[in-house]
Amino acid sequence: MKNYSPVSGAVIHTPNFSDLVNLINNAPRPLTSPITPGEETAASGFEIIPKNYSVTSKYVDANTQMLIDLIGTIQNEKGLDVQNFQCKSCSRPVGMIYGKARVCSYNGCYYCAECHDNEEHVIPARVIHNWDFKKYKVSKQTKHFLEQIEEEPLIDLRACNPSLYSAIEEMNEILTLRTQLSYLRSYLFSCRESVVEDLRKRVWPKEYLYEHIHLYALADLQQIPGGQFSQMLSKVIAFASKHVAGCRLCSQKGFICEICNNPKVIYPFQIELTYRCETCLAVYHNTCMSKNKPCPKCARRKKYQGEQDYLWSMEN
Repeated sequence: MKNYSPVSGAVIHTPNFSDLVNLINNAPRPLTSPITPGEETAASGFEIIPKNYSVTSKYVDANTQMLIDLIGTIQNEKGLDVQNFQCKSCSRPVGMIYGKARVCSYNGCYYCAECHDNEEHVIPARVIHNWDFKKYKVSKQTKHFLEQIEEEPLIDLRACNPSLYSAIEEMNEILTLRTQLSYLRSYLFSCRESVVEDLRKRVWPKEYLYEHIHLYALADLQQIPGGQFSQMLSKVIAFASKHVAGCRLCSQKGFICEICNNPKVIYPFQIELTYRCETCLAVYHNTCMSKNKPCPKCARRKKYQGEQDYLWSMEN
């Protein structure tokens, strides 16, 4: 390589290949440590992107972000003139003399036959709003995106369509199970570290199941009609409930219903038996308490606060 020099006395004044090799070999080595992911250097002017790339990462391109923003809304066709009779992906002319354009059912845009070969996929927005699991034709780009986000918890039902819980019986059951799991998580996470790790292993990589009870991935919703999702949740709940009942630490964190004074301890995750005050988090039997009755603990707090305010006003 050092002897390679095809032109002696080059017409344009550029260095010979041998000069470049010598320049690289003799260049001083950097004294600083290698750049770790996420760090920037002024000299390089670029940033190393971490390997754990995700569609929810800040590094996603504008088109992917646009597709993410459309997850919760059903898109309708807008007309070829909106796209200037061009393919959404490659800008090739479509429609009229160039052949019929193909519509993507996810974003409502038009594509040429090269960018849309009639592949099909479940549309998240149609599941959220219509409980429709039918597969619709989508573009190649959209199909790849939907396959990427299938396991990503991007759907917040409380924000998108909370009425689905009351309209679909299976969804109401799932909400009950996830509420139970959320209560149980509070008990197990205050127990030994080995117990916490056991719970995490049973739900991994779906920790959002007990951290945000209204958050779903598309794959989760697809498993609900067949019962697989509720079976998985029920197994985790059975494990956690058994632990609370048998653990000397967790079992002591129950409640006594102060309305009926029944000595039997009750827990908030016993949803079919108990009522939990959203303000003070006290737990009662659901036959003793309801939303229409004043919470005794809240009433005491309000009375005590009123007395303190009165004493403070008298002193000042």
